[in-house]
Amino acid sequence: MRRSITLMVTLVLLASSMELFAGTNGYLLNCFCARSFARGGTVVAIPDNGAVLLANPAGLAFLPGRSVGLGFGVLMPKVKFQNAANQVTGADQKYYPMPFSGYVDSMPESRWAWGFGFNVVGGMGTDYMLNHDLFRDQAGELVPQEYYSNFGYMRVGPGVAYQLKDNFSVGAGVQLYYGMLDFRMPFTIDPVTNLNGVANPATGATFGQLFAAPPEQGGFGYQEVTAYAAMNDLTGLGFGGNIGALWKVNDKLSLGLAYTTPSTIYFSGDATMDMGAQLNHAFGQAVQGVMMQDPTLTAEQAQAAVMQMFGGMGIDMSQGVATTFSDTEADFDVPQKLALGIGLKPTSKWTFGLDVEWIDWSAAFDNLPLKFNDGDNANINLMLNNDVADGSFAYEFPLEWKDSFNFKMGADYKVTPKTSLRAGFIHGKNPVPANSVFAIFPAVVENHMTLGVGHMFGRFMFDFAYIHAFNKKQNAVATGHLLGAEYNGSVNQLSENLIMTTFGIGL
Repeated sequence: MRRSITLMVTLVLLASSMELFAGTNGYLLNCFCARSFARGGTVVAIPDNGAVLLANPAGLAFLPGRSVGLGFGVLMPKVKFQNAANQVTGADQKYYPMPFSGYVDSMPESRWAWGFGFNVVGGMGTDYMLNHDLFRDQAGELVPQEYYSNFGYMRVGPGVAYQLKDNFSVGAGVQLYYGMLDFRMPFTIDPVTNLNGVANPATGATFGQLFAAPPEQGGFGYQEVTAYAAMNDLTGLGFGGNIGALWKVNDKLSLGLAYTTPSTIYFSGDATMDMGAQLNHAFGQAVQGVMMQDPTLTAEQAQAAVMQMFGGMGIDMSQGVATTFSDTEADFDVPQKLALGIGLKPTSKWTFGLDVEWIDWSAAFDNLPLKFNDGDNANINLMLNNDVADGSFAYEFPLEWKDSFNFKMGADYKVTPKTSLRAGFIHGKNPVPANSVFAIFPAVVENHMTLGVGHMFGRFMFDFAYIHAFNKKQNAVATGHLLGAEYNGSVNQLSENLIMTTFGIGL
């Protein structure tokens, strides 16, 4: 027992330091145990391994005795992106580890059963170098920018089950969520909505109005302004739970029902934002405007006039427009899920499973609330809220994901009493709409094929699974993309390969 707890703690520490990965439905893994994943991810009504602890805790009551399970997988996503500034570009190939562990005890002499475990629930990660029309060198050549995401989270906690009748049980569990979050990419906002500092005290015009006004009215004509932004090493905690019921109708048919509560992971850390490229472009536009109004001025004289103009607004160009927000928060919602499972065992050799799962993406991923506090650049603070001492900025990152249904189906065939072959198929509707799909979060795959094998070595169990998520291409809207014009008409592609192993020991 002491050794099993030590192994679980070791793997929890491993999970907390890992680089994160792309999910296989939205950002959620369809399963996290090799035996169930090879069988199409079906587990809600088939309590034959410790994965039921975190999928449908009621299944704990029907497990045979005590066991420890240790699992490890590697996910290999292939991500591609294309837009007006980039030909089809592949992200760097990444390999993402996925640990899983659990201890379960069905307590045969009691109606109670319990367990404790952890698994990686989901995430997303990409790493591109992409062109953005705003970021250019002095010669006007495009300078590629890093588009990077690294998000993921795990859950850890206990579960219990109670056998109300010999063929019917209920269960519940509570989990602690731990997550990590990093984003680096050009970050686009609406100037009128977000740049609320007063640029012209005489008229009350804000910096947002200045940036958005057409040139003939003394503005810059920007419908959007862009900074290069990075959220660095944010970490967060949250709490959630799950409940379930399992009914063994007879020796051949079982029905399961499981519900996972919604939760929020509260991330915190620091972030940086650099509006240098945008302000340099605005400065160049202003210089051209001054020279058009007075053709007798030299370029140096026009630049000096623009410097004086910005100085009159309170902007000190010598201080630049790069800032660090030492207190950054992101409220990342985890969706609620409801799953119905059917297990069918027509013979001693065959087991079939079907799980239907609803994921409430529309409530969880309508937007991602961000709060940037304690900015250290007076110019940015002034443009944001007219207070050089208070660099606060709140923004709701638009997503508008849609609810999805997952259909998981699979089969398990016992070739011998100790060896099983498994296969399955998963279809989950892509929740990401065309007006918010973007380069570093293209969670769009829908169809998965699963294969696997399992073998018993006395008290020891070994399971292997291979999962392939077929390539999914999604075109963004032609105009009106929620995250900025750079994504209008863009194309995202994602496919995945996953291998997973699980080792179990009966105690």
